[in-house]
Amino acid sequence: MIASRFAVACALLFGAAIVGAAPASATGTDGACPEGGGVTVVVDFGDLGPGPVVRCAAGTPANGIAALREAGIEVAGSQKYGLAVACRLNGLPGPDVESCAGMPSATAYWSYWHAPAGGSWTSSQEGAQTAKPAPGGFEGWAFARPKSANDLPAPPRVAPARQAATPAPAPGGTEGGSFPWGLVIGAVVIVLVGGAGIVVARRRRAQ
Repeated sequence: MIASRFAVACALLFGAAIVGAAPASATGTDGACPEGGGVTVVVDFGDLGPGPVVRCAAGTPANGIAALREAGIEVAGSQKYGLAVACRLNGLPGPDVESCAGMPSATAYWSYWHAPAGGSWTSSQEGAQTAKPAPGGFEGWAFARPKSANDLPAPPRVAPARQAATPAPAPGGTEGGSFPWGLVIGAVVIVLVGGAGIVVARRRRAQ
């Protein structure tokens, strides 16, 4: 009876340790994509408040809107035109700036850009719902507030360049957050429970 209870306790604790060590899943990853690893999405919020966001959409997104979503950027279209017009990115601008009822204001809107890695930003000649991102390229969005409808928008303030690759940690290393602390703690608890079970069993036999 003691042995069976001990086995069940070990299984439960070991399972909890594995669950605690599992990484959380998320859409997209922070930073520029590695070479050949997807499409990098840059969002420059301008004077809306947050700093620029750079995220990687793995694979080959079907269009500019898909690249935003697969990079983990929330996108909302206008009530009249849907996602043919990207009105809000990550909830910005708010309704005090843009109602998103139809076309955005000519003096407050998201401008859409493309660039090859290490190249220069070019204003998109297509809408994001039909434009096909270049594999390994950069997709840029910048919130524009030109003084008049005739002023050209500025590109994102983040250059379309890949970050320097960092060497991978050696197998079994403890660098960063990759060390499986959950497994270690679970193993220690299992040993302690096992030792306690043996002590109890010996005492009962002695009686």
